[in-house]
Amino acid sequence: MRRIRMVVTDLDGTLLKPDGTMTAETGACLSAMSRRGVLVAIATGRSWRTALRVQRELGVRGPFIAHNGAYVYDTRGRNQWYSNRVPVGEARRMLAWATTRDIMMRCYLGVGEPVLFNLFTAEHRQHFRRPEDRVVDHLARKLEKNPLELFLFGTDDVDAFLKRFGPKGYGYETLVFPHPDRGVREINVCAPGVDKVDGVRAACQRLGIQADEVLAIGDGLNDVSLMRWAGMAAAMGTGLDSAKRVADYVTKPDMADPVLDAIRWAWARFGLEPPWEMPEPVG
Repeated sequence: MRRIRMVVTDLDGTLLKPDGTMTAETGACLSAMSRRGVLVAIATGRSWRTALRVQRELGVRGPFIAHNGAYVYDTRGRNQWYSNRVPVGEARRMLAWATTRDIMMRCYLGVGEPVLFNLFTAEHRQHFRRPEDRVVDHLARKLEKNPLELFLFGTDDVDAFLKRFGPKGYGYETLVFPHPDRGVREINVCAPGVDKVDGVRAACQRLGIQADEVLAIGDGLNDVSLMRWAGMAAAMGTGLDSAKRVADYVTKPDMADPVLDAIRWAWARFGLEPPWEMPEPVG
């Protein structure tokens, strides 16, 4: 009989609401699934810090996929399973350029390591600084490890970076995301061709899980390859058309618990008995 051994979900626009929280019903469902033996994994374009926070809120352990597939970390064994990184030489070049212009850049190295900055802006120091954030003087010279990602946030600074380094180059490519609520954009500098599907595939190989045993849930362009690869795919009704086109199921756009609805659909599709007590989705 067909089994669903892994449920992998995107965060923004999928599991998380606009305020960064998830519904209590969906959280309880995913936690119960994990306790009953279904692997619940996060696959996000966000950093390992966000993925780890949400995993802890769910009360689950195991692999999570962060930095758009460039990083897989297993919280059960406390070790890295996979990474695809930016060459340190290219990272140093970017940091040197940013520092001479007083532009803040951060480098993500992985769980258990500080998030390195060339400098703090006053806004970051006052409102956004986290305990693991660390300024390193002359970081452009002192950085020794290939970073998972470099991150830059702003408006004119983003334009200046793209003008200097372009959308891609040797050992890197850029992903640009708008933040219309703040009138700014962010740049994620990552290794070329990073994709969530690479991280999920690496985790499944470690665990002996086949693609047809995976339910992938997402809403965006960076979910498309994963949704094509997985045996089952559900897209959010509020998501991009590119995600909906490759999905086996699309939730209603006005649902309060679309992830819960997607999980109910997947189990019902194969006539499986849910391994948890699941409330009805709202909406």
